[in-house]
Amino acid sequence: MKIIEKLSTYAALLGVIGAIGGGFYTWGQFNSRLDAIEATPPVNLTPLKEKDKELEKKIDEALLYANEYKVDLIDRIKKVDDKIVPTDLTLVFKEIGKVKEQIAMLDIPEPFIIQPFIAPINETIRTLESLLSELSKQVAIALKENEVQDVMIEELKLSTNNPLSN
Repeated sequence: MKIIEKLSTYAALLGVIGAIGGGFYTWGQFNSRLDAIEATPPVNLTPLKEKDKELEKKIDEALLYANEYKVDLIDRIKKVDDKIVPTDLTLVFKEIGKVKEQIAMLDIPEPFIIQPFIAPINETIRTLESLLSELSKQVAIALKENEVQDVMIEELKLSTNNPLSN
């Protein structure tokens, strides 16, 4: 029994010594790797910093151009807004209302007698509606033309003055 106890004691002692030795070996490997990393020359970042400064300058120039275009666009919108003349249709609607009131006040018992009075009024209403429709179409066309022109101007300015296109 004493032999087994001594063998187990020696085995435990060898295990502890092996574990301590393994730890020192690992520590040595770690230190040698750190020494290798410290021995490498540092990375030169100055070209990247110079590129970063160049990009910042180009971005600043682009923002300056964008602000100029924005001011030009705002001025152009103001000019277009000044040219737009609103059409006041309240008088037309008042007149239509008056005509309807006059028709309602007529006391004609037979409907075929009213027809000669209603036909010109209906024709006038249709004419006014068609004029209003045509006017709204023309305004919509003018607005779309202005949008297309604005886009074309902006594309032209961007293609000729873009500092980032080099």
